[in-house]
Amino acid sequence: MNIKKIIAKNLDYNNKNFEDMIIESISSDKGDYSLPCFAMAKEERKSPMLIAEEIKNSIKKNDFIIKAEVQGGYLNFFLNIPKLSETIIKEFSEKSSFKSNEGENKVICIDYASPNLAKYLHIGHLKTTIIGESLARLFEQKGYTVKRLNYVGDYGTPFGKIIGGLKKWGSIEDVKQRGNDALQEYYVRFNKEEADDPNLTQYARDIFKKIENKDPEIYPLYEFIIKIARADSEKMFNLLGVKFDDWRGENYYNTFVPQVVNMLNEKHLLTTSEGAKIVDLSPYDLTPAVILKSDGTSLYTTRDICAVIERKKYYNFDKMIYVTDIAQILNFKQLFKIIELCGFDFYKDMEHVAYGRFSLPDGKISSRRGKQATLVDLAEYATNKAREVIANRTFTIENPETVVKKVTSAVLNYSVLKTERLKDSVFEIDKAFAFDGETAPYMQYTYTRLASILRKYNVNDSECDYSALDETAFGLIKMINTFNETTDIALAKRDPSIVSKRIMDMCKTFNKYYNSTKILEGKNTQINAKIALVKALKNCLAVGFNLICIDTLEEM
Repeated sequence: MNIKKIIAKNLDYNNKNFEDMIIESISSDKGDYSLPCFAMAKEERKSPMLIAEEIKNSIKKNDFIIKAEVQGGYLNFFLNIPKLSETIIKEFSEKSSFKSNEGENKVICIDYASPNLAKYLHIGHLKTTIIGESLARLFEQKGYTVKRLNYVGDYGTPFGKIIGGLKKWGSIEDVKQRGNDALQEYYVRFNKEEADDPNLTQYARDIFKKIENKDPEIYPLYEFIIKIARADSEKMFNLLGVKFDDWRGENYYNTFVPQVVNMLNEKHLLTTSEGAKIVDLSPYDLTPAVILKSDGTSLYTTRDICAVIERKKYYNFDKMIYVTDIAQILNFKQLFKIIELCGFDFYKDMEHVAYGRFSLPDGKISSRRGKQATLVDLAEYATNKAREVIANRTFTIENPETVVKKVTSAVLNYSVLKTERLKDSVFEIDKAFAFDGETAPYMQYTYTRLASILRKYNVNDSECDYSALDETAFGLIKMINTFNETTDIALAKRDPSIVSKRIMDMCKTFNKYYNSTKILEGKNTQINAKIALVKALKNCLAVGFNLICIDTLEEM
């Protein structure tokens, strides 16, 4: 419901549309909404108070504006709050009320997460994964078909090193028993040994060459370790609530490199520089993009060109979005310009969504797996912390491990989405588990409070007295009413933190209302009105939680 539009519709003054001029009043004594008349006064060469008075006299009879007052060049509107409350609450009585079909029949591809399977997932992968997933859900909320793409690093000499380490120091049985931890140990040891034995570098390259040639001994080992590494990544993504439609990575798209190089040649885009094949982008104020190194091997940019051309054929996307850290801005500018120079119109539909750095306080979490804490280290720490917090609750929780899992993923995911996308941020993990303050558990607990109220409600009639809703309640109703606008803004800015902040504000406002109002006391019609608000808010939060990758909990 567009309140400003309703007010404007009932003003009949010189055929003007006042919708974009109306603002929310700064205090209740100045009404609920106001129309400043200073700009019109300048245009019409009248005093703003005179214009405000004339507009006041033009107000049509309606159900929503109780009265209007002129104060110092403003026309202040006092609205029929019970009527507005009833209309808005009924409009948002179902979760489907928050959906739209603006993206119907349009396909959005989002490339995010994209780990190197030769290495552990690290904390940086948390940010790309959750921003990408939240954007995917926002697009789906608007009716788009979303394809989640996980462009994995499954190609290159690092896999020669892992297999080399496996052959020299490990065994298949060890890998089957310890999984990716064993593979990573081989990789780390190989790199250390390589520093003292340069022959190992060529050994790894020779093994990778055998992978490329699908050697009957080496290629099955490669497929085996890829399966193990992918399963390890999938386990972590499942904890975060993320599932991908497409896991095709560098190895798959590398097969298209020869035809892409031929295409670039035919379009006279390739030149030679110090033995390497490049696309000179200096006319566009960009550094040259290396397509083939002097030894003939391809680079990330080459395979990215292959990938987007094939994705356009496969998905026929309307938008192709890449979610990576801010350091990749130049790479994507080069990619987009090359696609344009190749004559593909879909370069206009390619977009890079960059984000700031994300880190932990130094030394906060020690790693058993290398120099820095990995994402699995972080998840283990968070899970243990969640168990500790849940164990200290003063009441029994059914299925505590389910609650632990949902609280853990909520804390991890909200740590990313509570901050503006482009800002650098530090994840204060211990503070993130508090049940008060701006935390994920605080929001989840607010939702369980709503669920608890509804479980206790046992009044059968449905007649409502919306005059029972006070100013704080109406503040909540306005937030529910504008929630779709909030998601529109978040999607337009590609910044899910806008939704996170609105949800936090709603939780704070509800808890203020809860602490000042006895929701289940009063006449039945008054309770019914308050319960109708609780239901609408619960629906809104359920939708909002999903958009920012937080699971709801009915009990906590």
